[in-house]
Amino acid sequence: FGFYFQIPQNKQKGTQKKEVSSGSGFVVDPNGYIITNRHVVEDTQAEYTVLLNDGSKHKATVVSRDPSEDFALVKIDATGLKPLKLGTADNLELGQTAIAIGNALGEFQNTVSVGVISGLHRSVQALDDNGNIATLNDVIQTDAAINPGNSGGPLLNLNGEVIGVNVAIVRSAQNIGFAIPINTAKPIIDELINKGHVTYPYLGVGVLDKQTAAQAGYKLNVDAGVIVMQLELGSPADQAGIRQRDLILKIDGKDTNTVADLRS
Repeated sequence: FGFYFQIPQNKQKGTQKKEVSSGSGFVVDPNGYIITNRHVVEDTQAEYTVLLNDGSKHKATVVSRDPSEDFALVKIDATGLKPLKLGTADNLELGQTAIAIGNALGEFQNTVSVGVISGLHRSVQALDDNGNIATLNDVIQTDAAINPGNSGGPLLNLNGEVIGVNVAIVRSAQNIGFAIPINTAKPIIDELINKGHVTYPYLGVGVLDKQTAAQAGYKLNVDAGVIVMQLELGSPADQAGIRQRDLILKIDGKDTNTVADLRS
């Protein structure tokens, strides 16, 4: 009976960098600050490179990844850049023209697609390529073609003003894409640039409205407000005297009939 030992040998002849993902972004400050989606730069072990419209390449540093909203701030060593003008999403109307620009499929830079605003104040469950689920609240729906690689790019109005940040698509549908309203991004951008992080108010409650309760199999006999299902001990809500099964009807005089209302 013959036998032999096989000894595995690992031979490394050097390393090679490989592009593993791509996305979009846009300049928001002349000193090299660029906004994109958090999920575009989520890998903390990766190195990131920004390709500007003039063809130049710049090593990018991720300044901050927003833990709550799907935003990230990237910095490149450049000055004198021309930022996009930030508009507002307050006065958007259904049927209004919307323009999306981005790095479609990671291959076609500066791809422009045109459509309309298809819906407002949507709440959707988004699933990324790693299987992570995130809830996107109060997003803009558009039929302007948004493809993989467009994430983090701007959604513009006819004045060239940013009204949203492209964030997600419905893969099983045609031309159903979503963008985070620029109004949500503005204070975040300011804090990220000035402080390097974002400060959020929080209550410390888990709530359900009538619609989400029905989807979860609960029946709530309420016509307004959101009901407190969970309460974090020691949280601001706990200290203020809020208790489980309380009904929150308004915050600062504004109706809170949905989870999105409470969040905003």
